[in-house]
Amino acid sequence: MCIRDRRGPLGAIKGYASLMLEGDYGQVPKEFIEPLDIIFRSTDTLTKTVSDFLDVSRIEQGEMKFYLKNFDVATLVDEVVNEQRLNFKKNNLELRLKSEKGEYIVHEDKAKLKQVLINLVDNSNKYTKAGWIEIGLKKTNENKLLFSVKDSGVGISKETLPLLFKKFSRAQDAQGSNILGTGLGLYVAKKLIEAKGGRIWAESEGKGKGSQFYVELNLAEQTTKV
Repeated sequence: MCIRDRRGPLGAIKGYASLMLEGDYGQVPKEFIEPLDIIFRSTDTLTKTVSDFLDVSRIEQGEMKFYLKNFDVATLVDEVVNEQRLNFKKNNLELRLKSEKGEYIVHEDKAKLKQVLINLVDNSNKYTKAGWIEIGLKKTNENKLLFSVKDSGVGISKETLPLLFKKFSRAQDAQGSNILGTGLGLYVAKKLIEAKGGRIWAESEGKGKGSQFYVELNLAEQTTKV
């Protein structure tokens, strides 16, 4: 079985484990909750690892394809939040939503943008042991939108910030810890966002002071109805 074939079975295992944890198949015996949680988290990590390696291969070989269309990023953010609620609940984190009302129409690859947003939210989730995560969406002017993920997590040192989006780079706080990662997620996110003229960056006041991740995209040109 090649690496491309692994995502389907992994997705099925992860999906059923999640449904069982949420009680869709009835109440789960207490002694089964921890094993199911390990299955869910392990398959989630492995699925993302496989996806990251595939994306790096396509990017470096110039084979990454983009399927562009107009869609509302606000709706996409709602999807991401709903899919990540279980992770917030497991980590006892407060989820804060700070979005300005309105439509945020962009001309982008929806699946790839969703991948980036999930990556940023999941990254904050992993490095925030207690406290909160805030997800925001606003227009910076009539031509651009800004998506943000802020947290009260471990923070990032000034020395590490410039290295975050480099290939195989991991923050010093993650090295030697029990937090799993390949150091490819943010590298892939940067390549995907910049490929279509967007920007992605991170900010932090230092270790122990939380982090902020931002994605800036061009809004789609609006046509006037006659």
